[in-house]
Amino acid sequence: MEKSTQWNPENSISPISWCAMLLCIALFIYEHFWGNSFTTMVVMLYCSFMLPSVLLTRRVQEKYFIYTLEYIKAFRKFTTVMSTLFFCIWLLATYTPLLH
Repeated sequence: MEKSTQWNPENSISPISWCAMLLCIALFIYEHFWGNSFTTMVVMLYCSFMLPSVLLTRRVQEKYFIYTLEYIKAFRKFTTVMSTLFFCIWLLATYTPLLH
């Protein structure tokens, strides 16, 4: 089958992806000791959207999703945007009460 030529993402996990996974672990540790139920839920949503955006590399896509490469590209972009949005919500929810 012919490969998609519209985009050429990495074949392995990039350093930014490793940072996102380490951030996820750090947020879970922070929430375990100092978080409340709302911020814990936001962290769980961040992590649930972060995992597909990080782990759906080109190699995984070509191995398991060969006929849906273009749809996986859109799904990966969506999960990246959602994980960024939930991280921003977590920052807002965590540090707004500290400012007042």
